[in-house]
Amino acid sequence: MLEFMVDINRAIIKQAMKDFASSEPRKRAEVASWLSANKYIDVCIDANIDPDYLALFFLEMSEHDDLDLRKKLVGDAISTMDSFAINEEKNPTSIN
Repeated sequence: MLEFMVDINRAIIKQAMKDFASSEPRKRAEVASWLSANKYIDVCIDANIDPDYLALFFLEMSEHDDLDLRKKLVGDAISTMDSFAINEEKNPTSIN
């Protein structure tokens, strides 16, 4: 059951990344609004992804006007995310 929830939350993050790379300003604005909501942090933690690290990715993306570059960055980020096992990290915000 845990892996299923991680998959769902990672799918939410992947879609947010794709929407943020979109040419549609409305989609980018919706993602930007979501990034400042508490739900963003919950989704990241449930996906075993550090919310601060992911926020830096979105910040980097916001600095690029080139749609093709944004799409490439998203594709690379999704490939990297997919390369990590779901259960590699139990709590991404803890320091061990």
